[in-house]
Amino acid sequence: MHTRLYLFFAGIVAGNSATAASYSTPNCSALAQTTSLSAYNTSLLNTTYYPTGALNVSGTLNKVSLCEVYASVSYGTNDSLIFALWLPDTQYLSRFIAIGNGGEAGVINYDDMMEELNNNLGFAVAGGNAGHLASDNDAGVGPGAGSPGVYQPFFYDEDQVKAWLHNAISLLTPAAKATIKDFYGNEVEHSYYRGCSSGGAQGFSLAEFHPDLFDGIIAGCPANWFTHLMLSFLWNAQHTNTNETSLPATVLDFIQSRVLEACDDLDGVSDNLIENPLACSFNVSSLACVKDDLVKNSTCLTTSQLSAAKAIYNGPIRLDSPNTSLFPGLSLGSEAGWFLPQCSAALSNAFSVPLLQNLVYQNLSYDPVTFNWGSDVDYLDSRAGPLIDAINTNLSSFRNNGGKMIVSAGWADPNIAPMWSMQHVEAVTKNTIGDGITIEENDFLKLVMVPGGGHCGSGNAMYPYVPARYGLSAALVAWVETGHEPLRGIKSWGPPNGDDRTRRLCTWPQVARWDAEGDVDDWESYTCR
Repeated sequence: MHTRLYLFFAGIVAGNSATAASYSTPNCSALAQTTSLSAYNTSLLNTTYYPTGALNVSGTLNKVSLCEVYASVSYGTNDSLIFALWLPDTQYLSRFIAIGNGGEAGVINYDDMMEELNNNLGFAVAGGNAGHLASDNDAGVGPGAGSPGVYQPFFYDEDQVKAWLHNAISLLTPAAKATIKDFYGNEVEHSYYRGCSSGGAQGFSLAEFHPDLFDGIIAGCPANWFTHLMLSFLWNAQHTNTNETSLPATVLDFIQSRVLEACDDLDGVSDNLIENPLACSFNVSSLACVKDDLVKNSTCLTTSQLSAAKAIYNGPIRLDSPNTSLFPGLSLGSEAGWFLPQCSAALSNAFSVPLLQNLVYQNLSYDPVTFNWGSDVDYLDSRAGPLIDAINTNLSSFRNNGGKMIVSAGWADPNIAPMWSMQHVEAVTKNTIGDGITIEENDFLKLVMVPGGGHCGSGNAMYPYVPARYGLSAALVAWVETGHEPLRGIKSWGPPNGDDRTRRLCTWPQVARWDAEGDVDDWESYTCR
């Protein structure tokens, strides 16, 4: 990430939080001889020293020299989790951050580890593979994603399934903290976690099942209701799988362009994104073809296409109880991103079908077309829910331990409905603190809704100016260590092409409003209201 992203909190964090640890230059090569992790069922595998600029992760180099440690944690019945720990030998501020996984995991998230190492917050950084190997589990579509009809062994090992979304971070953290103490000679003062998507689910699992492990948690685009998220993938695939109901990219681009025409200016700025889709009253039925002749085009929607689009906006429902929602639908302004993940069945084939075939029914010949949107929902919930969901709305133990949490969601996320994050945070607020307490008044959990934001980052090409690059770690550190809640907003940066455009991200229910003066591409021209 970019150092300047954190300038808003720099004075707070630098002036009031942890100071650099006092130690002689640690000896990376001697760590294996001086550190015993047997008490944590962990074996140290190897260590490597990297001078500044010597470690390359996806084109990004380390800005500080570090000692890299690899270790293996034994758990379950003959299972193991591999994790990496980066220990900077300068600029360490007695802070530890663990990084979560994406998808079905099975690999270490080095990209996010490097981001946190380089952000000037003085973290020792750890990340693991969640207790299984993607290479053993059909890692064909993204990190650890599967394919229909393919055997994935980790789904047949209950300990590995629980480790994936519930326990992986808690397995590696005690050993990582012990190694940090041996390396620097001091205990970690503050512990943080950051994850997105499946990593967001891991964040909620930490707050629910391991509430005393971290001082602060960032849960981005959380997939913590994983069973029903899988139902949304399956639902969208089934509603767009015929010639009549298919929604090609040209049609989706057309829908989104009309949505933007109707709602772009609601925040006072014409910038090709919608600040708050809930304020947008656009009705997709207005795009219906006057003469429905089944000839596909990109200037109106046939009756079948209109039904398919409405199904995606509404989200899956129980067909034996039509008013019962199973998961929220996708938001206005996200349409151009639907094609590859949803309308081509990519997400359903990579996640929903493999999970049903391997974990739920344990039958690789199971045909998802036969899924009963009533009784089979109950069976899915009973079979998989206790293993992979983290939806307890009472997080009192985490709150009582002083824990702080920031949840973020992208309004244009084409994978996970952003309304899920909002609904869940509202429920957590009510059941943890009490009736009548609003999200805005929540003293331990804040929600950041990112206008135009996609899944764990930038949106699609329809948003060339989206505030795609943003970091929440500095805001969380300031909140945990100084008590400064991120109420004035968080600075975000423009598209990945490097254009110098900034915007203010606000904690919900506030949204950024242009002050009707000043540069519309400068975050200082906006206030949270």
